Amino acid sequence: MEVLFSFLIASVLLTLSPGPDLLMVIGQSIENGLRAALIFILGLMTGLCGHTLLLVVGWAQFVGEQPQIISIMKGIGFVYFSFLGWKSIRRHYRYKFNESEILPPPKKHYVQGLLMNLINPKVSLFFWLFFPGFLFTNDQPIAFQYAVLGGLFLLQAFLVFSVVAYFSSTVKAFFNRYPMGLINGVLWIGLGVYLLFG
Repeated sequence: MEVLFSFLIASVLLTLSPGPDLLMVIGQSIENGLRAALIFILGLMTGLCGHTLLLVVGWAQFVGEQPQIISIMKGIGFVYFSFLGWKSIRRHYRYKFNESEILPPPKKHYVQGLLMNLINPKVSLFFWLFFPGFLFTNDQPIAFQYAVLGGLFLLQAFLVFSVVAYFSSTVKAFFNRYPMGLINGVLWIGLGVYLLFG
């Protein structure tokens, strides 16, 4: 039980650390509102389920040993995130010049969160390196323990991101004076660069 508690504390601290996921949740909340941010978070959580499954079946370790797969995924991620950034910046300037504002439908927020997580090989590598240090029993298969750890990580990430999204959305009026569409676009492009070169 102590090991699981330590894992939970470490996971919360890691989730709260300023990283791409947290910044994008804040950006989505301020630009598109709480509902869009929660849908985006559900996409992120689905992606975490995928990475947990990869860890359980041993695929995360295989990916870690195949640098060409990582390079391909990084390239795809860079192109996709840069495209999202360009769309957000274009949407900002359309709105600025009094054209009709075209907001993404809710389904697109989910897909963005899902793909942002799934095509980031660093998440699988992180799970592969982080989880083994918190195996908590000798009486259960490692795959089962990874599934439990993945479930705990997903639960705390959902709660933390949801709280952050709520508080970010409450200050949306304050941030309306800033070009949030432009900022969100730069965040997407920055995420792509981070994924490619980080």
